[in-house]
Amino acid sequence: MNQYEYQTSFFPVTYYGEEEDHGYNSNWIPTSPNPESIYDNNEYQKHMAEMGTKGWELISVQPLLRGAYGSDYTGTYGYGYSLTAGYYLFWKRILPS
Repeated sequence: MNQYEYQTSFFPVTYYGEEEDHGYNSNWIPTSPNPESIYDNNEYQKHMAEMGTKGWELISVQPLLRGAYGSDYTGTYGYGYSLTAGYYLFWKRILPS
């Protein structure tokens, strides 16, 4: 019976955004993900190639979510939503006998 070892990697996602200024304070509001922060990332490409070369098999990918929240400048109402902060990559490979 085969025995396995496991490893986890993480790659963050960056966002495009805009500054929201209410006079007394300002907030940076993320508006859309920047997909290039993953697939144009040289470290990501290097890591994927290295893991494959070393015999690791990618078995699962899971997003890490974080909450984003705010309110209008008067404080009358609030809002909240989730953003993908990055992705966990789960790997396995067979241990040598």
